[in-house]
Amino acid sequence: MPTPAASEKIPPWLLWQRLSRNEIFQTFTDEQRDAFLQACEHEPGMRMREFAAGEVICRKGQYELDLCFILRGSVNLIDEVGEEKEVLRATLGAGDLYGELGSIGGLPRSVDVIAHEASDIFYVPRYALKYLEVNQQARAIMARRYRERAVRVTAVDIELFRGVPAEFIDALIPLCEVQRHELRGVALVTQGEPGDAFYIVRDGFVQVVREGDDGARRVLAYLRAGEYFGEMALFETGVRWASVLTAGKCEIIRIGRDDFLGLCAGFPQIEERARKVIARRHEQERQVTPEMSELLERSGQLGVIQADALLVMDMDLCIKCDNCVTACESLHGRSRLIRNGIQIGKYLIPSACRHCDDPKCMNSCPTGAIKRRPEGEIYFQYDMCIGCGNCAIACPYDNIAMIETPTFDRAQERKSRIMGDAKFFRPYPVASHEVGEKGLWARLFGAGGDRARRRKPVAITPAGLPDHVPAAFPIKCDLCDGLPFMGCVHNCPTGAAIRIDPAKLFEESGALIEGSRVRKARGGSD
Repeated sequence: MPTPAASEKIPPWLLWQRLSRNEIFQTFTDEQRDAFLQACEHEPGMRMREFAAGEVICRKGQYELDLCFILRGSVNLIDEVGEEKEVLRATLGAGDLYGELGSIGGLPRSVDVIAHEASDIFYVPRYALKYLEVNQQARAIMARRYRERAVRVTAVDIELFRGVPAEFIDALIPLCEVQRHELRGVALVTQGEPGDAFYIVRDGFVQVVREGDDGARRVLAYLRAGEYFGEMALFETGVRWASVLTAGKCEIIRIGRDDFLGLCAGFPQIEERARKVIARRHEQERQVTPEMSELLERSGQLGVIQADALLVMDMDLCIKCDNCVTACESLHGRSRLIRNGIQIGKYLIPSACRHCDDPKCMNSCPTGAIKRRPEGEIYFQYDMCIGCGNCAIACPYDNIAMIETPTFDRAQERKSRIMGDAKFFRPYPVASHEVGEKGLWARLFGAGGDRARRRKPVAITPAGLPDHVPAAFPIKCDLCDGLPFMGCVHNCPTGAAIRIDPAKLFEESGALIEGSRVRKARGGSD
């Protein structure tokens, strides 16, 4: 995505005048308006950017978690259907917005956004939505818009509704309720209760649990985004065949029983597809042994199931040479993986970043320095990092560590030599070895001495960030971001170290359908 030359400043009165064209801002009180404009002065992510006509603003699949308001000009929303065929979904003008799915749901862009004419876009990052949500009407408008976008995008993508006409989706949207859950173990449906609704997993994972006639509780499957449940009670039994629990943060679309059956009456292919899934559910119950059920339960608790890119060691091939750990430490200053963990079949799952479907680290970052690439890998944008360590605290699997700045610098310099690129520090703003002792002291502690000299960053440094480098930075496995290989995988002499979809671990049971979206960026080895 082309990056604008700079983030533009706009007078507060003019900014508010342009924002007020959008219905979200029209019921703000004077106090709420002043608080929002004050936040624009101090929050680095709240800024305006200019784009020339024809310029790509963002691409489908990119993780840009901003709510974007069009202040001037217009943009085209373009989707790709088939090979090299572009479809114009909509043209939005001044007063419109886009980005609800990313900012509210944490999901990637669903279309390309291209400037139709010279345009000014104002960005409100996900962590700054609180300045909008203080207004009750604004909160309701965003919830309505999010439901419309979420249901429409899901209905287009889900296999169950493949081939249905646009009027079906138009009729479906007002019948849907979007439910969000933040915790694991919340009961969505309970075995034996009457079936009163149909559910689609919009994001995250849910756990299917069935209690047998002998009272034994067994985990049968995990469902991920695009899968659904509740069909058996609606089409066959009338009561819930199994319980379904949240397996972490997730988002569910609920459709009432009568509404769903009414829609299916006009499109019998939906019921036909759902009945095939019912048959698969019965097969899973036969295949999942008590031992496999216990392993599925434990894997869900440890975040193995929810991983999008899982590093595993094939123990049939591993010779315990520790080349993977040594290579990681050599590249990054400290090893980002620990070769111990749980074992599933022949695979050992070491401690390393899993690029989670629901990254707690990203949600805990106060500056938005933790980002996700279109390939799905989670990485740090270090020029936005203030070294607070929130991410290391938030990671439930202890896969983020804080590393001292000089050690970090030496590792980055080593990677610069490997790549033959003096700017590989990207977008890290200044190396400690470029600053004298006095300047380094001032940089780390923020008082006394000269201010640190900053090299020109490769990416834009958002205005308002403190002009210093922290004493320590977070590190984690980022799939060797920027390098054409992954150190651990590249240096394994037997091919034991690999990245896989968690579904591979349970492929014989069918308890998890493949669907990981994470891969190594820029065609590096995986």
